Amino acid sequence: MGINTPSTRLQSLIASLDAMGSNTTLVGVANALQQAALTYDDVAPYIRTTPSAYHRGRVIQRDWYELLVLTWLPGQSSAPHDHAGSVCAFNVIRGTAVEGEYTVGPDGYADLEYETTINEGQLSAGEDASVHTVRNPSETELLVSVHVYAPSLRNLRRFTVRTTPKPPLKSPRQRTVAIIGGGFSGSMTAANLLRQHFNGRVVLIERSGTIGEGLAYGTKESSHLLNVPAGRMSAWPDRPAHFVEWLQQKNPATQANDFVPRTIYGDYVRETLHHEAANSKTSLDVQLAEVRRVARHPDGGWMVHLDRGNPVRADDVVVALGHRPPMNPLASVWHGSRHRYMIDPWQPYQIANIPEADRVLILGSGLTAVDTVLSLTHTGRTGSITLLSRTGLLPRPHSNTPVQHVDCTELVTDLLNCSPGVDAMFRAIRTEVRKQQKLGVNWRSVMDGLRPHTAKLWQALNNTERKRFLHKYRQYWEVHRHRMAPAIQKQLEELQENGLVRVQAGAVAAAIATENTVNVFIRRRGTQSLEEKSFDWIINCTGPGPSNSAEASPVIGSLLLDGWVRPDELLLGLDVNTNGEALGRTGEPSPGLYVVGTLRKPSLWETTAVNELRQQAMQIASMLTAEKTR
Repeated sequence: MGINTPSTRLQSLIASLDAMGSNTTLVGVANALQQAALTYDDVAPYIRTTPSAYHRGRVIQRDWYELLVLTWLPGQSSAPHDHAGSVCAFNVIRGTAVEGEYTVGPDGYADLEYETTINEGQLSAGEDASVHTVRNPSETELLVSVHVYAPSLRNLRRFTVRTTPKPPLKSPRQRTVAIIGGGFSGSMTAANLLRQHFNGRVVLIERSGTIGEGLAYGTKESSHLLNVPAGRMSAWPDRPAHFVEWLQQKNPATQANDFVPRTIYGDYVRETLHHEAANSKTSLDVQLAEVRRVARHPDGGWMVHLDRGNPVRADDVVVALGHRPPMNPLASVWHGSRHRYMIDPWQPYQIANIPEADRVLILGSGLTAVDTVLSLTHTGRTGSITLLSRTGLLPRPHSNTPVQHVDCTELVTDLLNCSPGVDAMFRAIRTEVRKQQKLGVNWRSVMDGLRPHTAKLWQALNNTERKRFLHKYRQYWEVHRHRMAPAIQKQLEELQENGLVRVQAGAVAAAIATENTVNVFIRRRGTQSLEEKSFDWIINCTGPGPSNSAEASPVIGSLLLDGWVRPDELLLGLDVNTNGEALGRTGEPSPGLYVVGTLRKPSLWETTAVNELRQQAMQIASMLTAEKTR
C-alpha cells in the first residue's frame, strides 16, 4: 500500500471529518476516531522513528483540520504546549501513552498537576487552553497514536517546565466550588453559597462579558418586559418582596403587579450577588471565560479547563448552563444564500438593520417571537410581519387584576392515586377549569394552582405518555403557562388590527433565496397544499436549542465523552437524582457534579422560571455548605 493510498478505514475517517466541514466539535471528532476503529496496519505507512524527537506523519490536511500519525520511541515526549484554540483528539493505536496536565505559575514556569494513562484503543480529547504533554513511558515498546486537530495547529505555544522546587503556597488551597454559567441560576447559586458563608472559595465562570443576565435578561430594549409581575420575581425564596423592595429604592412608585423591563432584572441579579459578596466571609472569584472541558482529577474533584488561562481546580462543579442559541429549523429546506436569514434573533444589532418597509417572516409565535415583533415595530414600520408556527397560537396574557388562589392539591392527589395517562390528566384539568369558571374564577388560577405540583404530575408519566404530551399538548400548555404582560397583548392586538402583524398556522416546506428576497412555500396546518409567499427577511424565533448536546456546549461534550453525564431518553436535558447530582453513563451519581436550571427538565419539566430556579439554587448551596462544614 502506498503512502498516498490510505486504507479503507482511514478513508472512512477522512470522509467523516470532511463531512463535518468547519462545524467540527470535540465529541464529533472523538466519535469519528472511535468509529474508525483504526489498526496498526491502517497507519503503518505513516510510522517512522527518529531518535531526536517523536515523528509527525501527516495523513491529510484540509483548511479546517489535519490528520496525523505520531510515532514515539521509548522515553520520547512532547514539550508542554497548548493547542491555540483547536479541537484535539488522539487515539492510541499501539502501546501506552501518558498525558500530563500542567498549570502555569505566576512566574511563568509550568508545573505538573497530574498524569493520566491512555491505553491501547483508548482516546483523549480537548479543546481548551490547558497546557499538556504526551509521552511514551515504556523502556522498550513503541507508541503509535493518531491525532486530529481542528483547525490545524499553527500557533501553539510551548512552555518551560520548572526545574527548581515549586514555591510554597502563601496560603493553603481552599475548598472550591466552580459554577459554570453566570445567568440567573449560576449567579444565585453563588449568592446562596455566599449568604450561607460556605467555608471555601466560589468561582463563577461566565463566557459572556457580564454576569446575572444570561439569554433571558440580556436584552437592552425597554419594550421587552418580564412575563411575570414584579411581586413574584424575588431571587430569594424566603424573601418574596425582595425584588419589589429593590425596585422601590430606585422608583418608589413601583407596585408588585407591575411588569418591568427584563434588562432591569439582569441588574437586580448582579447587584444581589455583589451585595452578598460584600457581606460574606466566603470569597467570590468571577472569571469571564468559556469552559471548554471538565475533567475528573485523579486525586478527586475536577479540573475545569478554560479557553484562556489556567484551569480551575474544584472540589465540586455546578453546571448552570441556561438556554443555548436556537437550532436551524430550515437547514434541510433552505436553498441559496443565507444573508437574509437570521438564525439567532438575539445576536446584537441584527434586527435593527432591517429596513422599516421590508416584509418579515418570523418562525415561531411564542414569547421570543413577540419580543422580536416589538423590536421591529418600535419605530415607524410599514413592512408586514408574519408569525408562522405549527399551531398559530400566541401566548395568553396575564390578567389585568390579581387572580384568586385555587388549591389544586386534591385534584393532583386524585390524579396521582389513579395513575392516569396524559389524556386523562388534561381532561381532569379542563373539568377543573370549567368548574372554577362557573364560580367566577379565572382559568389562570387553576394554572397557577397546578404550579407547585407540576413536577409530581410529570414524574407520574412514563416516557410513552411524556412523548404524547410533547407531541399533542406541549404547545397548548406553553401558551397558557408562559404568559405575556397585558400591555404587550394590547400592542399586539393593535398591530394585528392595523394589518401590520399576521399570525398563521403552518410550516415551511421550502425556502428559496434570491439576491433581494426569499420565496417561501408554506404548508398550512391540516392541508397538503402549498402557498408561495415572498419575504425580505426570515427570523428564527422557534426557541433555544437543546442544552444537553455536544454541539450545544463543549462543557456537555467533554462530560458526555467521559461518561460523567448522560442525556435522558427524550433528549430534554440531563439525568439527575433528587438532589440535583448528575447521573453518569452507568446511572450512578458523578461525585461532586451538580446541575441547576433548564438541564433538569427531564425530571422536573418546569425548570426555566425564577420560582423553580431559586429553589434549586438554594437547595444545591445548602447541600454544599452542609457537606463542607461536617
